[in-house]
Amino acid sequence: MQSTTAFGVLLILISVATLSFAAYALLRGGKGQRGGIGPISERGIHIVAGIRMLVIGIVSLVAGVYLLFG
Repeated sequence: MQSTTAFGVLLILISVATLSFAAYALLRGGKGQRGGIGPISERGIHIVAGIRMLVIGIVSLVAGVYLLFG
């Protein structure tokens, strides 16, 4: 197995995990919790983290597919 193929598979697996965590953070994270960091609520923190993970997951998926089929 070539190293680019192995790295592409690894990136796709990372993207699947990252996208699942992002979906959880955006859909469920922070509901019913109190607290936060200063003026940002717990739900707001999960929204920011979910969007960041979503972007990283999409970039990893695109890079993995590129390495596999490019």
